[in-house]
Amino acid sequence: MPNSLEQIIACIKQNKSFILEAGAGSGKTWTLIESLKYILTESSTELEKQNRQVVCITYTNVAKNQIEERINYSSLVLVLTIHDFLWRVIKNYQKELKLLILDYNEKKAKNPISGLDKMLEKAFIEYTAYGRDFTQGRISHEEIIEFSSGLFKTYPKISKIVGDKFPYIFIDEFQDTDERTVSLLIEFLLKNNKSKLTLGFFGDAMQKIYGQGIGRIKSSELSVITKKENFRSSSKVVSLLNNIRSDLVQQNVNSGTAGEISYFNCNNCLSDSNNYDKVLEELRVKHGWDFDNTKILFLTHKVIADYLGYEALLAAYTDNFPSFGRERLFNQEDAFSDFLINKVERLFYFYNTKMYTEFTNLLGKEGFILQNKSYKDQIRILMETLETLRKNGTIKEVIDYVIENKLLIKSERMKDFEQDINELELDEKTLRDKIFYEALMPLKYQQIITFNQFIEEKTPFSTKHGTKGAEFDNVLVVIDDSAWNQYNFDAVFSQNKKNASIYNRSLNLLYVCCSRAKNNLALLSLSQVSALSFTTLSKWFGKENVYDVCLLEN
Repeated sequence: MPNSLEQIIACIKQNKSFILEAGAGSGKTWTLIESLKYILTESSTELEKQNRQVVCITYTNVAKNQIEERINYSSLVLVLTIHDFLWRVIKNYQKELKLLILDYNEKKAKNPISGLDKMLEKAFIEYTAYGRDFTQGRISHEEIIEFSSGLFKTYPKISKIVGDKFPYIFIDEFQDTDERTVSLLIEFLLKNNKSKLTLGFFGDAMQKIYGQGIGRIKSSELSVITKKENFRSSSKVVSLLNNIRSDLVQQNVNSGTAGEISYFNCNNCLSDSNNYDKVLEELRVKHGWDFDNTKILFLTHKVIADYLGYEALLAAYTDNFPSFGRERLFNQEDAFSDFLINKVERLFYFYNTKMYTEFTNLLGKEGFILQNKSYKDQIRILMETLETLRKNGTIKEVIDYVIENKLLIKSERMKDFEQDINELELDEKTLRDKIFYEALMPLKYQQIITFNQFIEEKTPFSTKHGTKGAEFDNVLVVIDDSAWNQYNFDAVFSQNKKNASIYNRSLNLLYVCCSRAKNNLALLSLSQVSALSFTTLSKWFGKENVYDVCLLEN
């Protein structure tokens, strides 16, 4: 039987759309890239002559950069997020977009805007990641998919124009793609362009761990191709994965070590706060784990924040911006996280690591006035004081210090933000911003330092968000059913499917986390597991690999 890449190439030759179901460690990204390379090898001249391009839709910037690099940054391939791609193809239809906005305002908006038609007459519709404002013609993430679907549905000619321009559209990590997007691609773009468009979906339904993703795709329009090899993990880890998952049994093709899998049970010592540390010591001393090559997976950012000590910083963002606060902080999308992480911490890092050219360039950019021969002494004193403030002061004290001493200047975004929240009359948005500001400023700056170490991967910790697609020699997965309500791993181990959504979410997350391990894997449960679950775990890991934490040596 032809391998998965050969089957994909056959689909491309026959102009047949397809879906590749590829288990963890199977080389999905390699297959995607080789598929793109095949199109470039066979069709570059034709694509250039007809001014057409291939589109590859990705879920993360990491994947985007990886794909672009491995196809040598070919101008014939557009690697974009789904929102960027859709905006690219609809942004020129300004008249039609305005009609859709007016229709949405009339029929779907919670608080319809009176006189919006007049406001939009001279406006240019623009896309921004966050902060929809119809009165200014700004639409956000949420509306992009809805308005794209509306355009393709109402104006079939638009989808045909898209099909003419982009004969191949590949979607990476299809399981994380919004269901509306999948419907848009198949029901409108594909069905209006059957003779000239090939859709390719690459991913694995079992690796759906984000709430908004479609998971499994079922469509008679797509040929299903399955990739069963596992090139990443040791034989024992693959065996465990096959126990967790029965719908796609993988074949181990890793010629390396057999690996080791272990399960640590805390049922008899749940009250012992040292359980986690005892397991770390056991893995290091008795199992020979090198923690320089180990990833410790907690399953929520909150758990990591609590453990590392930046829980109040995370809460300031997530409490005040529930739908996108975490993203604002982790991507430094707001004025303050951008200033603190990308300016203050960079400035200190450059000085502390003796990268003086970069340090003085940053100072120069920010307007620091050089002072004659005493320059070095002044800088040394300023930076020593900054170091003390970073360790002992608040976020506000650090910001005030670097600005007052002209080490950095306040960004225009920060100025605008502070001006808005100091107005006499505040609307709902600025009131929320003011509450956020008042929660952020008194926090210990040490939380910024700790958070920055985490996002710079200077700690061994991560979550499922930070490791999807990544691989590590050793992986310790820490689960605690008492720490969350969206997962229940005891239900997975005991096959309790009473709450199907929680069961499937937990099963998928367990699979994704365990599949990160190349050689050795350990699972530590800090919460109670049932007798039935314990039986399952003993079968999966082998009784000889199940450890009672209370019996471990201190």
